[in-house]
Amino acid sequence: MCLRKCRVNRRSVFVIGVILIVIATGSGILLLVSPPANTRTRPEFNIGGLLVNDFTYVLQYDSFGGREAAVTALITTPYDLLIIDLFFDSSSMWTAGEIATMKRGADEGSRKILLCYMSIGEAEDYRPYWNDEWDADEDGVPDEGAPSWLDIEDPDWPGNYKVRYWDPGWQAIIYGNASSYLDQIISRGFDGVYLDIVDAYEYYEDRGVDDADQRMVDFVAGLSSYAKSARPGFLIVPQNGENLARRIPDYLNHVDGIGREDIYTVDNEVQDSVEVNATLSDFALFLDVGKFVLDIEYPDDISLLADCYHHAAEWGFLCYVGPRALDRIQVNPGFEPD
Repeated sequence: MCLRKCRVNRRSVFVIGVILIVIATGSGILLLVSPPANTRTRPEFNIGGLLVNDFTYVLQYDSFGGREAAVTALITTPYDLLIIDLFFDSSSMWTAGEIATMKRGADEGSRKILLCYMSIGEAEDYRPYWNDEWDADEDGVPDEGAPSWLDIEDPDWPGNYKVRYWDPGWQAIIYGNASSYLDQIISRGFDGVYLDIVDAYEYYEDRGVDDADQRMVDFVAGLSSYAKSARPGFLIVPQNGENLARRIPDYLNHVDGIGREDIYTVDNEVQDSVEVNATLSDFALFLDVGKFVLDIEYPDDISLLADCYHHAAEWGFLCYVGPRALDRIQVNPGFEPD
């Protein structure tokens, strides 16, 4: 299965001034062996009743050597929090039993928090809800008879389509009935959901939908209320779209934390300092009210990798550096999960 994240081609591993050895194991775990970094004390958050100070993010399982091996790897990894997909492959969801085993961990005291990835701002043509007749000619434009919520294909992500996320038809696919995506996540026992493409409001603002940000907040608030009624304590964690908290402060009442990719780097380049500072200002609003922040970075330059962890610790964020394809559990020396 090729999920949204694997559509970015990862650059070749390189490093300047240090030696980097990559060991790709058959169990879907990537070990980076390098001189140990000077690790600073990392933040710790109470998430779902557990103290969490590290996490991993893996959506592809082809490299794990089969379903049983993937389950074993997810059980035994010492990371406190896992962000995974609802599906092992394109046709098979994880079972409730598998999720329970992953959450329990390898032994007493190794309980994990499991968040399930779900895109709410784009439709994905490899999901069960997709109907090939919606774009039968595959020209990226919905065909006659396609649902009113379906918009054009994202030019940067083939197979992913913009959606009018405020449309009741799309929202019914996401939550509110036994067959909806969120209900499947809840029924399998996940601790929470990790919402992607929350920043879709920016696309529609650029196209004249003046209240697109409020429509996204209303969408997240509705699914949050629904999920927490169905499962008290269920976690709602959006990815990106952090400036919603500044635009519409009520947004913070409906989420438990936030994740963000590329806060400090874009692959092996450091982000512009003006953009970084603006992002940090938005995240301060989350931290000030006790929400956690997850920072996902993708450099394979060892010095930048260390900088990501150091800066995240200074800022009060949890950090994970891994492959952009999100197809392995990466362990970084000096910053190992404990």
